[in-house]
Amino acid sequence: MSLISAPRIYAPSGPVTEICLTRLPAIPKLFATLITLSLVRKSSLAEDAVLDNVKTVYRGWQLDPSQVSRFKSVCGYGDDGPDVPAPYFQTLFIGLVSRFISSSHFPINPMGLIQTGQSFCLERHVLLSETLDLSCTLRDMTQTPRGINTRMTFEATSNEETVWQGTATYFTRAKNPPPKEGASNVEDHGLPVMETIQVPADTGRRYAAVSRDYNPHHLYPWTAKLIGFKRAIAHGIWSLARAGASLEKAWGYPERLEMNGSLKLPIFLPSSITLGYEEQGGDICFELRNEATALPHLKGTFRF
Repeated sequence: MSLISAPRIYAPSGPVTEICLTRLPAIPKLFATLITLSLVRKSSLAEDAVLDNVKTVYRGWQLDPSQVSRFKSVCGYGDDGPDVPAPYFQTLFIGLVSRFISSSHFPINPMGLIQTGQSFCLERHVLLSETLDLSCTLRDMTQTPRGINTRMTFEATSNEETVWQGTATYFTRAKNPPPKEGASNVEDHGLPVMETIQVPADTGRRYAAVSRDYNPHHLYPWTAKLIGFKRAIAHGIWSLARAGASLEKAWGYPERLEMNGSLKLPIFLPSSITLGYEEQGGDICFELRNEATALPHLKGTFRF
């Protein structure tokens, strides 16, 4: 009988090194850097690996009203909501994450990262006129037999007041992962369906324009096929924002809210999905499922 090694958790140590940005990296140059790094960096960590304590910072971020407006449109927010929707802040950190994983401080293949989850807390509504300071730090990395789980924390402050903070989780698959365990016998009962959502074929391109996440599998069928997908897929974080738009509206756009989402199966474009939710012990549990198959795309909790 083979023994499965226990997960190893690595946390950053040592003095904090700040990477200060005054502009976001150009997309073509960034992709070229990431592809080059993917040829030389491994997708595993040595047992004695040491993680640098790094914070990527952008001070004086000016919110762009037209960009926020486009985000509202693609994610289903109406004009009756707050100036800056809670999930919008996720898009502000794409450049900071990209700059960090392309630096010498990030130890593994940056092209292998697959986002599997996102949680965030909005402390109060933010006005379009406010100036923000943004920071991104590596929280920890966990080596498992199947791969590496990487967690990064984000924070947005206004006049030194934290207004939004979140954690993103990414997974890097091991080169030769062990076989998956047998499927769970627990029945996956769906939540009450509250809304059916049509997801147009251009959703990936429209969300890329506001998030700067131009990964090829989100853009066109032919670019998605180049990396193994049958069609383009929606951004996983778009799905969290789209669920958030309906949940925030249903509960009157609360001043303070928390969301936690776990990404499941991809949404192939175009698609028809359902949003289900119900209150359970003080939290609103929600999910997005494929309308035809009822298979899950996203599961999470919402609290205000």
